[in-house]
Amino acid sequence: MKRLSLIGSWKRLGVQVGLLAGVGIAFIGGSEPPPAAAAPVCVEEGQCTFVKPLFLIVADYSTSMNTMFDANETRWEAAVSAIVEMVDADNGYLQGNVLLGLMRFGHDPNVGQTGTLIQNDSSGITDGQKIDVGFYDEAAPDKAYFQCNGEAIKTAIMSVPAPINGSLTGIGTWTKGAMDKAKAYILQTWADHPNDKAQRKGAIVLLTDGQWTDPSGTQSPGPANQNPSLTAKDLFDNSQVPTYVVAIGEAMGKMFADEIAMNGGTGTAYDAANPQQLIDALKMVVQAIISDVIQPICAPGLPRVMVLLDASSSMLNIMNGTQAGPQGMTGWDAAREALAGANSLFDQEVFGQQKVENLVHLGLAVFGFNAPAPGEQKLIVNYGPCMKDNFNWALDPATSCEAPGCTDPWGGPPITWTFQDGTANDPPGFDAQTVSHMPKCDFAGNLPEACVGSGTYTHLGLQLVQQNITDYKAACANPMFPYPCDANTKFINILVTDGDYQSTDAQVQTPLQAMFNAGVTTYVIGFGDLVSSPASQAKLNNMAKWGSGNAEMYYDANNQAALEAALASIIEQITFDPCCGFVNCAMNPEPTTNEPDPLPMGTTSTTSESDTDTTATDTDTPGTDTDTPGTDTDETDTTPVTTTETSETSAGPTTDEPPTTGTTTDGPVTTTDAPTTTTNPTGGNVTATDGGSDTDSTDTESPDTATDTGAGTDEGGCGCKVDDTEGQTRGLLASIFTLGLAGFIRRRRRA
Repeated sequence: MKRLSLIGSWKRLGVQVGLLAGVGIAFIGGSEPPPAAAAPVCVEEGQCTFVKPLFLIVADYSTSMNTMFDANETRWEAAVSAIVEMVDADNGYLQGNVLLGLMRFGHDPNVGQTGTLIQNDSSGITDGQKIDVGFYDEAAPDKAYFQCNGEAIKTAIMSVPAPINGSLTGIGTWTKGAMDKAKAYILQTWADHPNDKAQRKGAIVLLTDGQWTDPSGTQSPGPANQNPSLTAKDLFDNSQVPTYVVAIGEAMGKMFADEIAMNGGTGTAYDAANPQQLIDALKMVVQAIISDVIQPICAPGLPRVMVLLDASSSMLNIMNGTQAGPQGMTGWDAAREALAGANSLFDQEVFGQQKVENLVHLGLAVFGFNAPAPGEQKLIVNYGPCMKDNFNWALDPATSCEAPGCTDPWGGPPITWTFQDGTANDPPGFDAQTVSHMPKCDFAGNLPEACVGSGTYTHLGLQLVQQNITDYKAACANPMFPYPCDANTKFINILVTDGDYQSTDAQVQTPLQAMFNAGVTTYVIGFGDLVSSPASQAKLNNMAKWGSGNAEMYYDANNQAALEAALASIIEQITFDPCCGFVNCAMNPEPTTNEPDPLPMGTTSTTSESDTDTTATDTDTPGTDTDTPGTDTDETDTTPVTTTETSETSAGPTTDEPPTTGTTTDGPVTTTDAPTTTTNPTGGNVTATDGGSDTDSTDTESPDTATDTGAGTDEGGCGCKVDDTEGQTRGLLASIFTLGLAGFIRRRRRA
């Protein structure tokens, strides 16, 4: 067996990333993008399990960007600050996980001639655009990519002077020319790296403050063939490159900005009425890039871990199996706490700061008696990120204590359990199908104070897990699966049992060896009093060897602290992708398609680890809309959401009792999979020692007021007033959409 060292040994997993120095370079002028300066902390692409996507920032450099955005900043100054903030957001996550590029655009003074410059512009815009920071070194023989080039983006954008030194006229807004250039550059990047196109994704963020024009920047809007949404649609439909649109000034609240985003596959534009909202909007784009682009390509590198839990009746008993245990004292309570409590499997940290729940897709299954057919084996929840609440809720005795025959879930036999579906019941309202389960607690005359009825037919649980892996692999091989997998995706099982199974050795050995031969290692944790018997220890060691090709011994864990340490030691053997920490389970308690997870920027989240609920309220202050000559500035509110968590803990000694038969009612339960994440193992002898929640939210939003103080003017095609009826139409459509969406949104509380 494996005895476990202190949980503190977990810290050995901290990964030390060297600081890469770089020299800041000014990027004004010149035909070739210079080498990128390294980010403060950089993960080279070779360390990732995925190919980093291309992400091109396309910034409006028209002279209308010199219009004041608030009392202290122009639109251009705010754009510079927002781009810098975007690059630095989430500890530089973006610059370490994508290949960044930067392009600015204006107009083309002479469409029929190449190499034309804009009069009085010193920034180097040629034929309407300029790539300030490229994805790769076009002059290098190997066309090497610039890794972690966020610092180059920051240096370049901060070095660019205001358009024509602050003039309000002179540079137009030929947006289609910019989109065409972006398309050509991405296609050229793929052409120069012929092995990339099938796997290296791309994305564009377009930041603009006005209606698009013709190439010369004088006609606004330009002719129909100069609509930038045509290129956005072509990029999305034919190259799967989405275009995210951030709208400020005259572009904000207008249908033409939404049209570009819609055709670019990203819905509607992100509107920003002031500098802070612009920063928030670009950060939201980063979250969208993570969700839409990085997450799918990251997913195959994230291990899938299935926990298979012994659900025999002995898990509910103490006193050597002669008496049902009180709350917090049963093996079931201890297992639930170790799997989903305060210091659980989900909460262990890797890379010094990342929690396992952010990096691994976890699933849960149970097994018990073999009758009535097909037996008590059950998939509780399939592989997915952020499943801690699902585990906690499903294994909570109170969850299944619904029938008249259950008044106290720890009251002793007989107890009639009613298994619940966490997707059908709200709360909890999970998106990932999650079903509750408890071992039987029937009455037996020879053990009147003990729970009986669920045996230990381990092979049934193993067969269930084996079949589920086969089915899941078939589903996740589809690239449209929410969390795709491939041939390199690692699958791992963790079997938690007392070892004294009623299956035959051959029945248990067959699925364990078959899964190992298919690349799936099963780690075995002996949990409970029966582990001390020589017969149980022999079975546990046999299972560990069958499940690992004779490389592993079982982990000995006779209490909650030891179980937590065993789980930590197993996770310690998995190799994690340092580029794929894209989920924040603190903000996103369970993956959901119908709620805004993670919380939109500009919201607050308060977490309280206590036994009482608190409710926090966020209030939006009124915004004002002001039109001045040459400007159209709107303010939009982001609706705040506040979440409060509570968590209960329970611990105690665990005991097992030889299973006896009994009867209970157990209706059939069907499950579907919910997707997600990480992977890799080895062995060694180690020793162990010691090692929920409701969400309420109240949002109050004050109305916006609008005042028009002047008419918009056309300044080189970059400050054009658009009829307010367009904004009203857009607002009506948005209201209808919001009301429709509200009908699908479910409130969810953490289990």
